[in-house]
Amino acid sequence: MKRINLVWCILLATMIGLASCMKDNNKDEEKITENEAEIEAFIKADSQGSSAARDSTGLYYIIRKSNPSGSYAKTGDAATVKLNGYLLNGTKVLSIEKDSSVSFPVLGYSTGVPGLERAIFLLKTGEKATFLLPYYLAFGNIDRVNIPAYSVVRLELEFIKTRTEKQQIDDFLKIKQFPVSERTSDGLVIVRTNTVTGDTLGVGKSVTVKYVGKFLDDKKFGEGSFNHTTGTSGTIPGFDRAIRKMRKTEKAIVIFPSPLGYKDLGSSDGVIPRYSPLQFEIEILP
Repeated sequence: MKRINLVWCILLATMIGLASCMKDNNKDEEKITENEAEIEAFIKADSQGSSAARDSTGLYYIIRKSNPSGSYAKTGDAATVKLNGYLLNGTKVLSIEKDSSVSFPVLGYSTGVPGLERAIFLLKTGEKATFLLPYYLAFGNIDRVNIPAYSVVRLELEFIKTRTEKQQIDDFLKIKQFPVSERTSDGLVIVRTNTVTGDTLGVGKSVTVKYVGKFLDDKKFGEGSFNHTTGTSGTIPGFDRAIRKMRKTEKAIVIFPSPLGYKDLGSSDGVIPRYSPLQFEIEILP
């Protein structure tokens, strides 16, 4: 059977969480006890098991490589990790197939593996560790493709780097080699893609805006056109502020961090996670 790919997990298991995995019944209590025994047996057999620690959620971990000078992830940062996941019998159940690493916003959205979201706060950049996740921090009490219900999962995790939203935007601009037309102190970036003269729209102008919205990995989350009065609350702040700085018939790519977007809440429909910097291709129609 095919291994579960982490990206697939993120897309299809975003609603998995600690609360949904835990049930207050005797069977689950028994399984928790069984998981504890399995984890303790694994640790006892491990050559570095004497250094194992347990956090308040029931997650066990063994630091394989420490980095005292590294940095901890902060809420809202993008954590980049390398990882592989296994059952305790050695069966590989979690991997990254297209790339050697994966990035996700810390506390931005569910990765589908609650223990991973917890583990990232226990490491510094440059560190490696083995994490032992009881079922309620892994894939829960439901059978999956190659993961039996109530399975303990071992994560081999390396914390590569952590980036603030500003750093994510800077990296994006560097990769794209966009010529920045304007950048404000709070992070709004405008890249004008055609030349239009005259006054900018300012506040109180009714315009029709055509847009394509994307994350910084270029994954599209929306597109369309709508009527908007500048300076009103009809759209997110960064979008409105960018429009005010544009002219009729002008086109631009605008990028801004989450404080100018959906902040620490995300969009109400769940499409845009918390702490997401965004890019929009915008055209002010005649």
